[in-house]
Amino acid sequence: MYKNITTNLMVASVDASVKFYQEILGLEVVASVPAKDQTLQFAILAKESITLMLQEKNNLIEEYPILATEEIQPSITLYITIENFEDYYAATKESCPIYAEPHTTFYGAKEFAVTDPDGYVLTFTEYIEG
Repeated sequence: MYKNITTNLMVASVDASVKFYQEILGLEVVASVPAKDQTLQFAILAKESITLMLQEKNNLIEEYPILATEEIQPSITLYITIENFEDYYAATKESCPIYAEPHTTFYGAKEFAVTDPDGYVLTFTEYIEG
């Protein structure tokens, strides 16, 4: 019955968020909707099995008034499974401040985290065999 689930993040600037997700995750814009001022009000980004939607705060609130807020206050995290943890961490720390340094969790995963321009936490993980 279900095919997938895609996160739609409320963001202050779709353009700034697109740039971040292109640089950090290598996502590509597959669809977008410009606002009257030609900035983006909505974008869908994708790569491999990842799809992410970004929607400008006021545009999203107009669509779903229940989401009205003065400031964006993230209440979800993005948990991203990767390969080659050490190499990915080394490359990421060169282009983005690290929010949580690499550590091994109680459930046997290596993780580190960064935040996007709106404060959403992206946790990168690789499970340790054995």
